[in-house]
Order: sequence, then structure tokens, then C-alpha cells
Amino acid sequence: MKSFWNEIKNEKRPVVIYGTGDAAERLFYMLKERGIRTMAFSSSSSFVRDRSFLGYKVLPMERVKEIFGSDIVLLLGFGSHDKKVIDHITALSKEYDLYIPDLLLNRENDAVTEETLEKERKRIEWAFSLLSDPFSRDVFSSTLEYRITGRIEPLLKVGREEDENWNLLEPNKGDVFFDGGAYNGDTISLFINKAGGYKEIYGVEPTPLSFRRMKERIGEKEGIKLFNTALGSEDGEVSFSTGHGRGNKVQSGSGTEVRSIDSILKGKRVDVIKLDIEGEEENALEGAKESIKKYRPRILLSAYHKSDDYWRLLEKVWSIRDDYRVYMRKNISLPNWDTFYILK
Repeated sequence: MKSFWNEIKNEKRPVVIYGTGDAAERLFYMLKERGIRTMAFSSSSSFVRDRSFLGYKVLPMERVKEIFGSDIVLLLGFGSHDKKVIDHITALSKEYDLYIPDLLLNRENDAVTEETLEKERKRIEWAFSLLSDPFSRDVFSSTLEYRITGRIEPLLKVGREEDENWNLLEPNKGDVFFDGGAYNGDTISLFINKAGGYKEIYGVEPTPLSFRRMKERIGEKEGIKLFNTALGSEDGEVSFSTGHGRGNKVQSGSGTEVRSIDSILKGKRVDVIKLDIEGEEENALEGAKESIKKYRPRILLSAYHKSDDYWRLLEKVWSIRDDYRVYMRKNISLPNWDTFYILK
């Protein structure tokens, strides 16, 4: 299987980036670092409106086709959960040679290629061996194929509705639910609806605006405790920068309180933990090791923020206890967003 980042180095056709956001900018510079020239930026006609981006005039695809023809490499520089947008992207893939390059880098600052994955082969095979059902193995294999090739077809094959994650977790009204990365309270509301109630709920969200929205949405209810803090391996402070949507980052420094899950729970029972915290999941698991050892909570664990999440996160859980059944699911989205482990 040939990787996108190796193949694009030898590409002779015009390279066009579709999109004008943060991901498109990052893609532009990753290409530039590898000596690959972007010939144009494009967007849907309704978003063009005489715009410029990184010094390029943004062109509608009709104009791109007039200038370069159909034999181009079209690189998607944004993502979406919206089915209409995904249908539009799929239609573009029928007309153009379309890719959504994986932009995650490993700890050596390398993009995903055959060579970088070969170095991790034993760890990847170990993680794959833990999966408990055939569809989980399909999700693992297909999403990894996407990350190597940049093709959308593997993702389209395994995307499912979000309900599937929660059905696997089997929430019930007697559960204590810990929501790490609670955002605006949407998953707390979803949990309550799925479970038909709750014993206790802990909602943790570091972004002030999202935290305020969560408080407004959830309200002051008995048994619900909300924390405007980041999660980590231990209590302390971090530097937390707020980006757009998925752009929040935790860095060394101070200014934002960070708590461990064990510190928040103080030894109390927990039945379900959800972690979707922009790449800090491994640290949060370390900070929950006493709770995991004692109560063996079911865990919904995002596995798409870092290049090696697929194996490192399971290694972290297995260092705490090794008696979980492991499932993997991916919500409907492009690119590889919302890929989760469900541990129970």
C-alpha cells in the first residue's frame, strides 16, 4: 500500500487545495516543506466571493477546471460531519483525483507513511489483536488505510451514527458518568437520554465559553457537578490556548487549572468515563488509574488526535488493568474525526 506523502513527492499534475481554513493552511505548508507547489486554492462557489487565501485568489472549481482541466490532484483542506457536505465531497472524488491527506505527525515530526508504520508494526498488531468483533477490526484497518493513502473510500465504508458508541456503552440510569471534554453539555444530554436518568454526573470542560454554554444547557441539577478545568495526569496548571472547533491545545506553562480524574472523584465510584480532550487522553488516563483499577468503568475514548493513539492509548489502559473487551467505532465524518475505542 503506497502512502500519500511518498506518492505526492513525484506528482507532475497540478495540485489544488479545496478549502481555506486552518487545515488548508497546514496542508499548504506541509506540501511546501516537501517541495510540492500548490497551484490554486478552491472552494464552493457560495464561499468564494472574491476572497484571497495565503496570497492566492480563491477560485471556484468551475474556474479551476477551465485553467487546469480535470486531470488534477485535488486535496481537501477541511472536514465535515454534515452528510450533504460529505455527499458533495464524494461527488468531487468521482470527477477528480481527490485525497484528504492525514495531517498528524508522529513524535519525530514525520507524517504517516509505510516506513513510519513499519517501525510500529508490533504495537499496531498488538492493538489490533485486542479488538473484540469483526466490525472493530474493519474500522481499525480501514481508518489506518485512509491515514496511509489519504483516500476517502475506506472512511465512507465504516462511518456509523454516533448512537452506536453509546449503545455499546450500555448506559443505564444508575450510572455515575464522568464526561471529560464535555464541550457545551451535548454528550451529558445524550447520556441522560440514553440512560433514562443518572446517579451522578461529572462534566469537565476547560474552555470558558463552552463551559458557560454547558451550565446554561444542563442547569443546576441535583447530582450534576461541573468543572471549568483541564484534565491531566495530576493536579496543577497548564497553558491552554483556545482555537476554533478542534484547535484547543494544552502546553507547558500556567494559567489554566488542571485536575486529575482521581482528584475530582476522590475515591468515589464511576461507571462510565468519556474522554475526548484534544490529544490529552493518555495523560487523563494516567490521572484516572486508581478509579480504573478500583471500579473498572466502561470507557469511551477518542483515538484520533495523535498519530500513535491507536496503540499508545490501549497500552496506557493495559498498564492499569488488562481485562477489558475492546471495540472500535467511527462516526460519520471526513476525514478521520470521531474514531473511538469503547472499553467495557
